[in-house]
Amino acid sequence: MTLDLLPEGMPLQAALIALLRRRIFSGALGAGARLPSTRALAAELGVSRNTVLAAYDSLRAEGYLVARPGSGHRVAGDLPEPADLGAG
Repeated sequence: MTLDLLPEGMPLQAALIALLRRRIFSGALGAGARLPSTRALAAELGVSRNTVLAAYDSLRAEGYLVARPGSGHRVAGDLPEPADLGAG
């Protein structure tokens, strides 16, 4: 995943959320797909781990992700309707 796909001027957390939503609904991240750990994704993107944690928490609250202790974050099997996939 790369941040150069993110819209300019958008806060990192919002841009990461939009990017992950697009990847989920495009099928690039299918139901049950495991997301990178927050530490790994933060290192890969060169952002704070808190940015990734907040993005994952937001997507989990919206029903796009599920989290299981010791198993990390996965794409939910029953996704909500895509209201707004973000700019880009």
